[in-house]
Formats: sequence, C-alpha cells, structure tokens
Amino acid sequence: MHALRTLFKHHKAWLLLSVTAFLYGCAGYSGAGLKPGIATITDVESTMGQPALAWKNKQGQVVQLAYPRGPAGYVTFMAFFNDAGKLEKIEQVLDERHFALIKTGATQEEVLRIIGPYRDTNVFSARDELDWNYGYCSQNLQRMAYSVMFDTKTGLVTGGQTNPDPLFPAGRMYAQPCAPWTGN
Repeated sequence: MHALRTLFKHHKAWLLLSVTAFLYGCAGYSGAGLKPGIATITDVESTMGQPALAWKNKQGQVVQLAYPRGPAGYVTFMAFFNDAGKLEKIEQVLDERHFALIKTGATQEEVLRIIGPYRDTNVFSARDELDWNYGYCSQNLQRMAYSVMFDTKTGLVTGGQTNPDPLFPAGRMYAQPCAPWTGN
C-alpha cells in the first residue's frame, strides 16, 4: 500500500508539472497573457521566445517581431511595439485579410513584414518565378497553402494563389479541415 501511495504522489507531481508546462507553453505560443501598453519587448521575448525576424525603426528600436509557429503550423504571430518599447498588439497574420495586403510589385521585405517567414519555397525556372509558401487555416476551415509569387529577376511580387495544403492531403481535390486560431 505504501508503494502505491508513493507512486501516486510521484504521478500526481508529474501530472501537475506536465499541466503547468503545457499551460505555460500555450501562453508562450501566442503571448495571450501579455498586456498592450504594459508588456515590453523583453516580456514578449521571455514569454514567446526568440523571434524569427525583428524590425527596427530609424532610431534602432525594435518595432515588430515575427513568431512563425511551424514547421507545419498554420499561424504566425506579429508583435508590434511603440517607440517607447511597449507592446501595441499581437496578431495572427496567416489569413486572407493579410494576404490581400500583398500587392503586385511589393518587395520580399514588404511581404515578410506583412506575413512573416515562409514555410518553404519553389522555383519555377521556365517562368522565372520564385514562390514562398505559407500554410494556413482558411475561412472555410480547410488546411490551405498560400503562395506569394516573385519574379526571380526583379524580386518583386507578381501574384499570389491559394491551393489545398499539400502537407495535409485528404485525398482528391479537398483539403483537410482545421480549427482557426481564436487567440485562446
């Protein structure tokens, strides 16, 4: 009986540790507990980890951080800061609204500032085209891939297209269902 109690205590402690780590990991995933106007760049980095990309203003202050959650994830969080280094907002940017902000003629740097680092790339030499691919959950709750197409000579956007995500095939021409990021 004593061995059973000891085992239960160890499992209880392990379960508590696992749940705590899980909850901390979830908060770190999206930065959900960070308060705009209060949280600093240091707070965001200590909660969400090191960003994949960072942008600074002319004074050298960080104004934006990118957090892609992959490699096959379908969310990327952008954290925006004011000139005082305080968090303004964190938003999930892999969605149709943000894709619509990418215009023909945009630079690769402009695309990175809008939707962050790509998941993978394809080069189509015959068309002089480079595609940056992003997985995301569509408004129709399907796993989709958005491709930003660049002219390989100029490096400028020539267009974009959406297809079922090839990393999540469901058979035939249909994409797998997904749950949209709700911020929780």
